[in-house]
Amino acid sequence: MEIAGSAALAALSRNVALVLVPPIRDPETALRNVPFDGALLVEPTRDDPFLALLAAREVPTVAIGEAHGAVSAHVDLNYAQTADLLIDHLLEVGARNVPLLIGTGARRYYEVFEARYRQRAAHIGMTPTVLRIDEAEGEAGAARSVTRHLAAHPETDGLLVPVDAQATGAMDALRLAGLSIPGDVRVATRYDGLRARAETPALTAVDLQLDSVAATATDALLNLIEGHPAATHLASPPPTLIVRGSTVP
Repeated sequence: MEIAGSAALAALSRNVALVLVPPIRDPETALRNVPFDGALLVEPTRDDPFLALLAAREVPTVAIGEAHGAVSAHVDLNYAQTADLLIDHLLEVGARNVPLLIGTGARRYYEVFEARYRQRAAHIGMTPTVLRIDEAEGEAGAARSVTRHLAAHPETDGLLVPVDAQATGAMDALRLAGLSIPGDVRVATRYDGLRARAETPALTAVDLQLDSVAATATDALLNLIEGHPAATHLASPPPTLIVRGSTVP
């Protein structure tokens, strides 16, 4: 929603309306009679049905984050740098048994996070553990997965949970297990949104500079719609770690 709000403002400044389309299983049917000039696609999966639809219509498309399919351009969300910020921070605050919780979808940032996590684990001699959770299961799915993991691995002292909804589920599981945060387990997530700020304790997260990202993506898309050339790889400001009570008392 932060991206949508910023993108809408950027579009209105150029007299264009932005329509927010939620994730739907069959966009071809749902949007059959809906004309549009271009599209912003937020972190699509490898098999994202919107990619096929937009390609078939030959609609200018800008992805926010890297995309597996063919898009006109994408804004770099600095996946590797963000992963390194969170992993290094968890290690700096003393966590040494840290599983990675990611979704099951084939999103590019899941792949980058897992690769960086495995590299860092190998470097420090930590056994990597990746818990994959269906995104549709949300908080409840993450809570169940963390509860099972804690039962088998009581030595767990950190959780790296890039998806904020899954991070709140992980926090529920830790509280249910009677573990203190961050005394027993440190938790960090990627997106510094409402969930991260409203948790108790608040979650250490990353400012992804999404207002700037959304404006960059929208301007590039409108330039493409108007027939102007645009770079295929668009830079964004570097991410900033926001340390909160979930990792540091």
